[in-house]
Amino acid sequence: MMSDKNIIRIVLIAVFCVICCMIPVCLYFNLSRPELFPNVAYTLVDPTQQVIVPEVLYLPSEEACAQLETLGLQVVFHEDSHHPVIPENQVLVQSPSAGSILHPGDPVFLTRSDGWKECVPDVRNLTQQAAYEILEKAGFSVTYQAQPSDSTAPDTVISQSIAPDSRAEIGSMIQLMISSGRENLDQTKLETVGDYVGMEFETAKVMLSELYLYAFQTDTVYNPDIPNHTIIAQDVSSGKQLPQGSVVRMTVSLGQEVAKVPDCVDLDANSARTLLEDAGFHCVIQYISDSSYGLDKILGQSAEAGTKLAVGSKIILTASVGTANQVISTGGWSGNPLPSFNTEPETETESDLDSDPESEILPEEFAPENPENYFYETAPDPIVEDSADPVEPEIPEIPEITEIPETAPDLNQNPEYQDAPETAPFWN
Repeated sequence: MMSDKNIIRIVLIAVFCVICCMIPVCLYFNLSRPELFPNVAYTLVDPTQQVIVPEVLYLPSEEACAQLETLGLQVVFHEDSHHPVIPENQVLVQSPSAGSILHPGDPVFLTRSDGWKECVPDVRNLTQQAAYEILEKAGFSVTYQAQPSDSTAPDTVISQSIAPDSRAEIGSMIQLMISSGRENLDQTKLETVGDYVGMEFETAKVMLSELYLYAFQTDTVYNPDIPNHTIIAQDVSSGKQLPQGSVVRMTVSLGQEVAKVPDCVDLDANSARTLLEDAGFHCVIQYISDSSYGLDKILGQSAEAGTKLAVGSKIILTASVGTANQVISTGGWSGNPLPSFNTEPETETESDLDSDPESEILPEEFAPENPENYFYETAPDPIVEDSADPVEPEIPEIPEITEIPETAPDLNQNPEYQDAPETAPFWN
């Protein structure tokens, strides 16, 4: 019998042999999977194909664009943002940051500062509380001053110190003149209300003030069919009498709703379309051949960015087709589908040939006398199913050809052709 020492020695030798056999197998599988050992390049392999992003923060947007485009990079602007320190039109944010490595044609996203200004909203003819909430939300401070008024209802804004729609520094103080009403009122005297629907609100205010009554704008609605500032409805019917100092509440039209046109230049087609549709506009993309830009890059727009247009207006964007040598239209001016590119002309399919109206009608001189038997000497007999046992068909005997004509007949030729040789057999 083997001693314990010999058994242990044999086991150790076997384990050692197994380990020695597994080492080359493991190395083979590991080295055959390159993804486990990525080849990371820490230096610029080809400087002509890689670009280091420069620092363009706080530069004017025109200068930043020039630097980036000189390096072959695309510039994409995000929506401008307010900033209390960075002046207007200077680069506020860039992505990716300076020092990043890109390839020519890659985009660099920039956000410009529009300063620390905001458009002042129009709060005239609103109540003091409503005007305060609107101005405070826009970032302005508000002060009040009371003033008598014959035409403006009490506790209503007569005027504002900064004109509506003008740009002012955020945090600016806006003073509102609040009406305290009129003093010489006789509430025992009744006045007859007229019909003011379809009239401009300011005109109705003056007419009611002559009756010692007030016109008050309670609600405003967008209506493209009714001009701006036109009265749509009034809460007191025409002919009704009211005591002096009473208020006639009115609904006033704001006309067609308008929105600012966003800047879509240098964006890709899908991003530009989304931006315009979110703003309420109808986007139409027109493609032009320009090999100096990539596919779908927006080169221009029909309405200048920042202008106000009616919501639903059509804005035409001009996009590049890139370096493709042929564009097949898939939608024309609809702008919905993107163009498809193909270098080979389209070939007619069998369905197209079947639908050709000229191929459906043959001229009279080429029409067969009997269309049903055009490919047969005689029409074949119809197949009739018989319940009896089938009879094996008789195989006709092929006649022997005793003479070979000098010119062999064409078996595919019509047997009725007038120049066929007389000795040519007829093939069914």
